[in-house]
Amino acid sequence: MLEELKRLQLFSACGDDALQRLLSQPCRRQEYEAGREILTAGDPCRSLMILSTGSAEARMVGEEDREVIVDLLEGPVLLAPAFLFSPHNEIPVDVTAKTDCCVWFINKEAFFNFMLTEPTVLRTFLETLSDKGRFLSRKMRSFAVQGLHNRVLEYLEVNGTITSVAKAAQQLGVTRPSLSRILSEMLASGILSKDVNGYRKN
Repeated sequence: MLEELKRLQLFSACGDDALQRLLSQPCRRQEYEAGREILTAGDPCRSLMILSTGSAEARMVGEEDREVIVDLLEGPVLLAPAFLFSPHNEIPVDVTAKTDCCVWFINKEAFFNFMLTEPTVLRTFLETLSDKGRFLSRKMRSFAVQGLHNRVLEYLEVNGTITSVAKAAQQLGVTRPSLSRILSEMLASGILSKDVNGYRKN
């Protein structure tokens, strides 16, 4: 159990005694099968939540009930850390297990008191929040400033190929026909090529 938590950067520098002290406070470890919902948008964030193993998708419902994949989560990673100490701590997304997952729930107040005695944990938690803020600002810039053409190129820089137009459309926050049209234009102009593995940048 301790080694599972120490895989997370937040606790990597903690000694076993310190982690045992934290786990002596209210906490639980829960397993989720692939396809099961882990978190639901609108639920209050009352605990430090850690996806310790497995992978999950964070989704947000947009216009006309269209779902957008906001993030792909690979354990070990914190879930919704920016909302833990917010007065308005409703979780903004649905999180669903892509594979079998294990999630830790650690009491918020116990974690706060633990950080006061473990400055390294406090600093790492603050760095995590800063990184999450940077990720969200880049995501917002992608939606607000960049055209779909540039967003497709950025997607390919990160993922290499588009193997599923439907899935890429969800992640880009557009309809499948809109993405298919842009991909056809980019193929015709020679920016992209397509083979049995999908679309890729030339």
